[in-house]
Amino acid sequence: MQPLDGMDPRQVGPYTLVGRLGAGGMGAVYLGRSAGGRAVAVKVVRPELAEDTEFRQRFRQEVAAARRVSGAFTAAVVDADTEAALPWMATAFVPGLSLRQVVERHGPLPVATVRTLAAGLAEALGEVHRAGLIHRDLKPGNVLLALDGPHVIDFGISRAADAGGLTTTGSVIGSAPYMSPEQALGEPLTPAGDVFSLGSTLAYAALGRNLFGEGAGAAVLFRIVNTEPDLGELPAELRPLVTACLAKTPAHRPTPRQLVAHVAQSGHPTDPDGWLPPAVATEVRAVRAVLTAPPAPPPMPPPAPSDAPIDQPPPARRIGRRTLLGLGGAVLVAGGAGTAFALINRDRDRGSSTGKQTAAPPVRPSADVPEAVPLWQNRDANLPCVQLLSLDGVVVGITPRQVWAVGGDGKPKWTLDAGTTGVSFALGSGVPTPVAGFDGHRIHLAGLGSTGVPGSMATLLLAIDPAEGKTDGKVTLDQPHAAGVLRFAGIRSGTAYVIGLGQGQHQDGSNMWAIDLAGRRTAWFHGDDALLVEAALLPGSDRVLVSTADRLKAIDGSGTVTWQAGIQSFGIAAGGGWFLTPDKEGTLTALDPATGKAAWNVRGITTPRLGGSAYAHGPDDSLLHCQWTDADGEFSIGAVDLKSGAPRWKTPLPPDGNGIGNGAYGADLLHADDTLYRIGRDSVVWALDPATGKPRWKYSGYKGTDPATLTWTAGAGRLCVSAPKPSILTALPAKAS
Repeated sequence: MQPLDGMDPRQVGPYTLVGRLGAGGMGAVYLGRSAGGRAVAVKVVRPELAEDTEFRQRFRQEVAAARRVSGAFTAAVVDADTEAALPWMATAFVPGLSLRQVVERHGPLPVATVRTLAAGLAEALGEVHRAGLIHRDLKPGNVLLALDGPHVIDFGISRAADAGGLTTTGSVIGSAPYMSPEQALGEPLTPAGDVFSLGSTLAYAALGRNLFGEGAGAAVLFRIVNTEPDLGELPAELRPLVTACLAKTPAHRPTPRQLVAHVAQSGHPTDPDGWLPPAVATEVRAVRAVLTAPPAPPPMPPPAPSDAPIDQPPPARRIGRRTLLGLGGAVLVAGGAGTAFALINRDRDRGSSTGKQTAAPPVRPSADVPEAVPLWQNRDANLPCVQLLSLDGVVVGITPRQVWAVGGDGKPKWTLDAGTTGVSFALGSGVPTPVAGFDGHRIHLAGLGSTGVPGSMATLLLAIDPAEGKTDGKVTLDQPHAAGVLRFAGIRSGTAYVIGLGQGQHQDGSNMWAIDLAGRRTAWFHGDDALLVEAALLPGSDRVLVSTADRLKAIDGSGTVTWQAGIQSFGIAAGGGWFLTPDKEGTLTALDPATGKAAWNVRGITTPRLGGSAYAHGPDDSLLHCQWTDADGEFSIGAVDLKSGAPRWKTPLPPDGNGIGNGAYGADLLHADDTLYRIGRDSVVWALDPATGKPRWKYSGYKGTDPATLTWTAGAGRLCVSAPKPSILTALPAKAS
């Protein structure tokens, strides 16, 4: 979700807009909340179209028709104002994953799931057609997979574009791989066109690829119009249904009602409550847990140095910004946007980039520093990665479906596919999230896998030999309602710490395991009714700090909560014998791990970006490198004495450009090989002297990319950075010549 900028409205009707979900030719879609906390997707028409009288009239007609669509498998219209200066429509917000995302992450869906998908989508199209609408853009990105069944979104709005010259006879609108032949030819459309798109969408779900191939849109449309698709790889049970939908002649295609009857006659579809594969259902359940919670209250201020922690029962469960980020990529899809996004709260956007400053802006050095030359680049690695690990001469990347390794020269060494292990390697997606750790001998990877009982899944910790990529043991995390791993917190003294979803009594709660790696058993378990967002491990100690949306808890080596405090934190850490917690305004406070009392604080720290780290520890754990937000909106880099909190040095950085992450930007720092690395707001990568902050080199190869999509690791004299767009892994020298 993109932050709001100066061009975006902040309030539409009764809805406060939180962020922008997506934009297209008609306008933009925003995440909105009512005064009562209800989440909706708000579509706002572009200003130039709002001034078009004929367009506005068609929009009125379209909203009136869309209100009549009320089927179980569509996202209903809940509010609209067609007479506003900028006409808008609000639709229900559906917690789910897009079909495209699920297939990209988990591969083709089982036959039973596709049959339920077919029945649900056909029923949804029936409702759309009965309302006098034609969807025109049914595709995997516009299909949500929710726990209660599939949902069709983004229906009908394209019809409002028929006026004003936006679409006329002979024009082609829609997504090429899922168009019908008549749509590809620009001919008048009928509801049968949606049925053809349904057939292509079902084929994608069953095969994991576009039925009519890839390439330029014109080439795909040519194949749709002039060739018969090869359905030989489709499961036999699905072939008749898909074949009927893909008839070239519209009159030869079945109606949605006939499709529902076909599925029912050939065997009842799966019970919608259990229709999704377990790994997919786990991710959807994580999304639902966030969405159904009320918003968090305003953050509490950090304790003064003399304050003791608030030792009282935790308040009613509230989910706030840190909980949303803590899902590590679990996504919501707007029931009208068709856009998957990692949630970012607008309060965090303000706090991370516009901390309160009163000093005059500093004089900035020039950005004219040497441009680093990559050691190598790999465009074949399975990206995007949720995590990269640097293990001596090997770089390991982790995606939901594969773990891979490349050598120091960038050439592949081994791959481990999820299919061969029966384990889904990462719950989160789209945002860098730690899901594995390294203890010097083995990679320990958290995931969701089969227990050996059909249809039963369990949370697992998988051990992988980094030299050859072979698995050599796993631990099943022993709680009956564990439903997946949100975050691998780290390894200390042979114990791995993992935050998971679901706990002993409450499916929507979360938990933390401490796992004895040598004994392959659970050392202790902490279940919580609230969602645990993240954890900080204290070096040289068995104490752990965990955070919920608005509370901190310290846990000792037996799993006992020793103290808790009502503090809303934005990126907890540990170092120098302290637990470290910043608030949204950038005040970093050090807490005594034994009592929770505040020892010192530093103001103006830039809080972490989504998936990033606001701090980089020096090699001896006496210094903490941080980034400050200055009065001019730019940044300085510096080091804090971890014993006293006193700044050791602070240096202004060259100005960042305005990147995609501008406004939602937060810090991301990394220290290795006597080099301090930083990702700028514009995704320019900087190498800095860790003693002075002076830039050594920069790399602009990812400039313009959203920094929240970058994943990186450092060690063995190099920095490795991956990005999904363009899909590339780049190795940069720690000290450029």
